[in-house]
Amino acid sequence: MSGDNVNHAWRPSTPAHSEGGGEASTAERHPTGGDPGRALRRLASAGDRAAAHLWLATQPDLLAATPDPADAPVAEIWRAALRHHLAGEPHLAAARLATAPIGATGPHAVQMYCHAAMHHLLDDDIERASTDVEEAARAAHACGVPTAHQAYARVVVLLAAATGDAAATRGRVEATDGLRRADAGLFRLMVHLDLAGHLLWAGDAADALRHAEAAVRLTEVAGDTGFEPYALTLAAVAKCQLGRLEEALADGAAGLRLRELAGVAADEAISLAALGMVHRRRREPRQARQALESALAAVGSGQPRIVSTAWVLAELARIRAADDLCAAQDLAERAVTMAREPERPYALLARGWVALLRGDTAAAHFDAAEARTGATVGRRRATLVEALQLTVLAADDPRASAGLLDDAAALCRELGDPAEEATVQLIAARLQGRQARRGAEGAEQKLRRCGVRLDPGVADGLTAITLRVPAVVIHTLGDFRVFRAGAVVPYGEWQSKKARDLLKILVAHRGRAVPRARLMELLWPDESPSRTANRLSVLLSTLRRVLGTGRRTSGRGAVLADRGSVAIDLDVIDVDVETFLTAAEEAQAALRGGHPDTARALVRADELYGGDFLADDPYEDWAQPLREEAQVAHTSVLRALAQHASDTDQKLVYLMRLVHRDPYDEDAHLELVQVLRAAGRHGEAQRRYRTYVERMRELGIAPAGGEATDPDAGAAGQHTEPSAEPGARVGRWRAPAAQTRPWTTELGGAHRPTGVPAQRTGNPRRLIEHPA
Repeated sequence: MSGDNVNHAWRPSTPAHSEGGGEASTAERHPTGGDPGRALRRLASAGDRAAAHLWLATQPDLLAATPDPADAPVAEIWRAALRHHLAGEPHLAAARLATAPIGATGPHAVQMYCHAAMHHLLDDDIERASTDVEEAARAAHACGVPTAHQAYARVVVLLAAATGDAAATRGRVEATDGLRRADAGLFRLMVHLDLAGHLLWAGDAADALRHAEAAVRLTEVAGDTGFEPYALTLAAVAKCQLGRLEEALADGAAGLRLRELAGVAADEAISLAALGMVHRRRREPRQARQALESALAAVGSGQPRIVSTAWVLAELARIRAADDLCAAQDLAERAVTMAREPERPYALLARGWVALLRGDTAAAHFDAAEARTGATVGRRRATLVEALQLTVLAADDPRASAGLLDDAAALCRELGDPAEEATVQLIAARLQGRQARRGAEGAEQKLRRCGVRLDPGVADGLTAITLRVPAVVIHTLGDFRVFRAGAVVPYGEWQSKKARDLLKILVAHRGRAVPRARLMELLWPDESPSRTANRLSVLLSTLRRVLGTGRRTSGRGAVLADRGSVAIDLDVIDVDVETFLTAAEEAQAALRGGHPDTARALVRADELYGGDFLADDPYEDWAQPLREEAQVAHTSVLRALAQHASDTDQKLVYLMRLVHRDPYDEDAHLELVQVLRAAGRHGEAQRRYRTYVERMRELGIAPAGGEATDPDAGAAGQHTEPSAEPGARVGRWRAPAAQTRPWTTELGGAHRPTGVPAQRTGNPRRLIEHPA
């Protein structure tokens, strides 16, 4: 099921269904005239986790029993608290339970302490819940009533599950004693749900997913869909944290849809917020915003145990950064103000990412440091991973702090989150620049496989590193052009041709430092260095201004100059010839390794070659080495493409391009003729062969299957010995003196030229045979 098909603005209007299939009545929800035990169980069946916890902590026989006068005050406390809960007044229920005396005994005292423990547990007050459990244990052992002891045992297990103590929840057979079959199933379900929720909160997504999936199976076996949406939501969040984003989206959307169909009102905000988080990690801002804004509306609807408002605001702030940074900043500030300590580091992260995208690196660095400290103390490993990313990207020189990304990657491996690990790898590769281009492409492919879009917008590390991509692009293959922010730098901005020549020379040296004296010699060959030193300084100032990006892209500028030499930083600007050479090298490596993406890599390298390096400066000696290197690399790419092309026409295109690049490439000429002949295009094959013969004659070389042009060759009918070396060029062959007819492919089946052998002894290349 796709998240795009879910109506995120849906609000449940179907009342909760009772056990008998009818609707919960007003009297049951406000139990002045109904049975509170029946109402509590119906709410539990409808997916109300608070009601389920209270029901499991209740001794049903005490609901209808008349307490002894001595126990009446204690009995009234927990019964009044129960009535307040059913009336939708949890704060009054908590206030009533706060009046519980310490040291009370009897079954009603056990019931009172169990109810108090559940209320404090639902408010995440584990310390007070533990104190209530200790009081319940004392009262249960003192009264010796089996049902009281069973209620206490269930509360102990529920508290252990809520605190993530899975060991304490195993083997507690006595916890289900006295429960009917349906309630025993509900008890096991609550244990799995509570364990999954705590493990997610603690960052242990793998174990959380195991318990969430166990809860889903229990709901399917029981046929009760009340808690299935919540179980699917927990599974979606766990899979999201594990980088299984496609599965997370399916579970989240299915849970929300099931909640709509079953009319389950409880925990709607959690389901919507979880779905929004999945869309945010997939970097789908439109869908994420719909879900999160609906979750924010549900947070204010008074539902019990709803998701934190600060958490939803933080998620929404990161999404709004895609279209409105001011609104995103406001949402992030509200999130930090409202956040409690466990969720404060996450809210700080949201504010820090938004600040970084706004260009306020100082604020981003401050929030990153505070979030990093809070995540470390609270053992929030997933939050710590992002805090380390933000710390690096907000630093004055990110490359100097890139070592922190190794720690982040190690944490991702511990968490089992391949998507976040790929994000860390991509950030690290982008910071290293062109030397790590292959690593960046590998990380991008991994992210796409995880279902992550790479478009910038969402406030996270991917957007931050994408915006750091060089804003200046230099085209040197073919016409020389410099693009700044996507637009060509006007010619008048250079002020002089020498400034352009200076940049060309620096590019031709591929980032290596060029002595100032050498630059002055190349730019003003006929003048004294004492007269041109100031001119070079002026050109450098012009070059810095032209290559300025208008924003900080690294700790240093594009032009690196000291008193003795000048260079350009190829990690700050993007030069097309460097991009092509890297792509060609990667394609050849893939070819040697038999990689399945070889064809795609070769095509990409070919597409990047826009022409010869600095074609408008063909006679400059300083440009020749890089020009020849790029030409050789492109020739190798074309040759590999011709070998791997399965389509005849495409193979011919590559071979013709090879011949056009080097008219004296004998291998390309002969293969072109062979391919044409195999395709039945004999006339064209003849013309191509004649062209080949002419080129070879220009070099004084006898063509394969043709007449020698060397006047000093041996007598008629003799031929040179073929080379014994593997891969050597075809040995020259001289036709008999009586044979004057030129080689042709257009003879009939009864004619075969006697002067052209079918193959040549001792040569590895099979010559072109005349068609029969």
